[in-house]
Amino acid sequence: MPCLEMKVALQRPAQPATRLRALLEKPGAAVLRRNNIAEAPGHEDAIALRSRLRLTAVLAVDLTDPPREPEPPAVEAELPAEPPDDPGASESPEAAAPLPESQEGSFAKGLEIWIADGARAVCIHVDSDEIAGALALFDAWIRLARYQPAFQRLDQRIVGMSYVFREGLTIAIQGGPGEPAHTVDASLDSAAAIPEIHDFRDTGFSVRLSSVGVNYFHDLLLSASAWLDVNSYPNILGSK
Repeated sequence: MPCLEMKVALQRPAQPATRLRALLEKPGAAVLRRNNIAEAPGHEDAIALRSRLRLTAVLAVDLTDPPREPEPPAVEAELPAEPPDDPGASESPEAAAPLPESQEGSFAKGLEIWIADGARAVCIHVDSDEIAGALALFDAWIRLARYQPAFQRLDQRIVGMSYVFREGLTIAIQGGPGEPAHTVDASLDSAAAIPEIHDFRDTGFSVRLSSVGVNYFHDLLLSASAWLDVNSYPNILGSK
């Protein structure tokens, strides 16, 4: 059966690749954050899955330099109103400029993905604009699973699907690995979205979850995304 494979680089990028991590690690900044742990009830082996994978939606703001509302335009001297060219036309009021969703270095929203592998655990920061790409991967999986020939190719690791987050986490959906090859040469006979053999220069490690983990990750991602859609800077202290 297809499984979910997550590959993490042990060495984090020296410079933050996401706004969320850059803000949380900003030197000299007093950061206020609000967390919401994503839930996915109703899954088999939920307890075992929770011990290996957790998604947390995060809002963060720099209290030392918070986002500023745009300054209103200067009020000009009132002039006599001129009659409109079209008597039936009416002037629409000017729309107020909204508070920017993200001001560089001051506010960020996204995810913290915690992955555990035995005694090791890593946290990957994800910006909110990356979620749509990850969801597209799972949407493609749902469509592919309905087409039996394509499902069989995926199950046989002939094809695979993967998505790479900016901070170095790769998630892939592909068939479960077969018997381990005795030599590296024999392993090269098969292809997969994440190969079963590793480049010796690679210092990352992979975590593999069963087919139940594919839907579990998808539901966690949907839950976190829905929460971020209705929560942002104006209600960071909590109202929803």
